[in-house]
Amino acid sequence: MNDSLLGQSLSARVALFGAAWAGLSVFGVFVHLMTTLLLGSPSELVQPSFATQLVVCAIPFIMWLLCRSPRDAAFARAVEVVGLTLGAATIAFMCRLLAVETAPATEGVGARFAALLTDASYERFVTIGVYASGIMFTLRSALVPSRTRYTLLLGLAMGASIVLVLASAVPPGPDGPRRAKEAVSTTSLWLLVLSVCAVLSATIYGLHQEIREARQLGQYTLDEKIGEGGMGIVYRAHHAMLRRPTAIKLLPHDRVGDEAIQRFQREVQLTAELTHPNTITVYDYGRTPDGVFYYAMELLDGATVQALVDTTGAQPPARVVHVLRMVAGALAEAHGRGLIHRDIKPANVILSERGGARDVATVLDFGLARDLANGEDHGLTFDGKIMGTPMYLAPEVIKKANAADARSDIYALGAVAYFMLTGQTVFEASTIVEVCSHHLHSPVAPPSQRLGASIPAALDALVVQCLAKDPESRPQSAHALAEALAAIDLPAWTEIDARAWWEAHGARVKAR
Repeated sequence: MNDSLLGQSLSARVALFGAAWAGLSVFGVFVHLMTTLLLGSPSELVQPSFATQLVVCAIPFIMWLLCRSPRDAAFARAVEVVGLTLGAATIAFMCRLLAVETAPATEGVGARFAALLTDASYERFVTIGVYASGIMFTLRSALVPSRTRYTLLLGLAMGASIVLVLASAVPPGPDGPRRAKEAVSTTSLWLLVLSVCAVLSATIYGLHQEIREARQLGQYTLDEKIGEGGMGIVYRAHHAMLRRPTAIKLLPHDRVGDEAIQRFQREVQLTAELTHPNTITVYDYGRTPDGVFYYAMELLDGATVQALVDTTGAQPPARVVHVLRMVAGALAEAHGRGLIHRDIKPANVILSERGGARDVATVLDFGLARDLANGEDHGLTFDGKIMGTPMYLAPEVIKKANAADARSDIYALGAVAYFMLTGQTVFEASTIVEVCSHHLHSPVAPPSQRLGASIPAALDALVVQCLAKDPESRPQSAHALAEALAAIDLPAWTEIDARAWWEAHGARVKAR
């Protein structure tokens, strides 16, 4: 794993541990508070030990604050080491204060220290402190994978801080042998905790490594799942040598069949033929020894049109035209090579930053593409089976799946334009049958009518034309559609507009 990804993973784990530890500490404060108010005296809440307990809560909270955003590995390790060592010392100091506060002598701290030499309370609180730190360290070993050697060194640092704080609690006195025995007992108990944590850490780290190896595809390592569809699962990934962001699409074992394999192979082969800047770029393709098919493609930092509209609603007409022109350009190249996409929809168009430019549209997922240049899908398309997404299906495709041509993609792109302009699909229905019936028979309300707001008349009319029931009434090619879009008299959607929009809404849209 490269340094950046290691830092992200480690900081996330340290933050998770900090949150878990903080939760346990807050629960401990709550129990102490309730016990004191119900069974003890409220005056105990002003004792130094209670204030120290609050500090114990603050330390993991600060760790969480420092590591909740991605950090480099060195910083995350430093936060972990300082936080754990300081936390163990603070817990030991709290137990030392509790021992002094509950000692039987009542005249001065010196008398209480002296009483500890003959009272068992000190030894009891020492044991409590070691157990509390042990629980904290065990939790850390379970949540933050690390090598056994690192775990041992970290545990020794924590143990040293505990012993130093507790040893400084008792002044010199005549009961030296007993103090020495307690020191040995404390050290032995901590070494037992350390041994258990080392074994736990080694086991979890080993499992973590096995999972990483299982997520290795050739020179690529899978990092996290970022999407899933009918034709596969997409993961964020990284190459062993190259630094470019990569997405990996997998065909899982449970979807492997002759037709699925053929479609998956066709998808990558057809996509790799396309070079338009608004079409996704494929880097690599392969099959693992255990039979998992995959291909690697560029990873785009942006959001789909679906997420964009779902989050922020109807889009400005100028932006819609800007996006449609790019998608039309990508489709023009595909259609020129005899490829019909057949699944143009908002979820298959992503807007991202590429080459320093914002709002660059990229067409994804050629998994259902029809290759007119090489026959009828090699037997992969047949009547009676819906190919595509019902909300964006052309009427002729509903009637006959293999009737799809370039104008079917134009119908789907018109439906995408309608969705962007109004925030709603062309037809609303509760079942697929109803949706298909609307596509076949229902007239299309102009986007301006559905939105209840003004839209440039030329754009309004062009979208309705794209959604014509008869393919002959639509723009006859993606080139023709791009030219019609260019002729619409609208202020251009500029880079300044795009940057302002992403600064205002980008984080929310990407999160969705």
